[in-house]
Amino acid sequence: MPDINKEEMREKLGNIDQIRDIIFGPQLREYNSRLDNIESNISLLEKDIRERLEQTQNACLAELRSAVESLDTKTKSLSLTTQNDNAEIRQLIDHFNKKYSSRIDALSQTVEQQTTSIQKDLSETRDKLQENNRTLKQEIFTQLEKRFSNLKGTKVSRDDLAEILFELGLRIKGNELAPELQKAAGNEQKNDVFLIEASEVAN
Repeated sequence: MPDINKEEMREKLGNIDQIRDIIFGPQLREYNSRLDNIESNISLLEKDIRERLEQTQNACLAELRSAVESLDTKTKSLSLTTQNDNAEIRQLIDHFNKKYSSRIDALSQTVEQQTTSIQKDLSETRDKLQENNRTLKQEIFTQLEKRFSNLKGTKVSRDDLAEILFELGLRIKGNELAPELQKAAGNEQKNDVFLIEASEVAN
């Protein structure tokens, strides 16, 4: 078999971005889709919470206004003769104000706590997915690095190189690397090592 030369090696390797997309593109798109769905659900939930809060506030204010108007009407219709009567009515008004103000404050606090918790969960989920992406990338580059390191000092034909790359792609896209992906380290510097190794093979 004829030896593979520098130009043929570059032609076989092709665009590194295309190789990455073929190998782990579906996983990245799945993670991005999951993030988009989570963010969409969060937006819908926040919108629903705001609408419910607004409805509750409007209902409380309407009931409060009705009670105040009723008391004011009663005050005007009655001939109050003592300050005790006026004080009693004012106490009732204050009671309504305090009652519904407390409800609104409690509801606002609950909504704020729930929103904070949801945002925290979203942030943790995003971080986890990003870490999974980094781990997957690292494992892919580790496997590629191992393959190319085996090619050092060895004359490889075009067909042999194509077969190696094809086999590697099938392994990484399959389930064979699942246990290894869970143990892979997140050291991004290995990407540079892989590129240097591949360059040495090409030369």
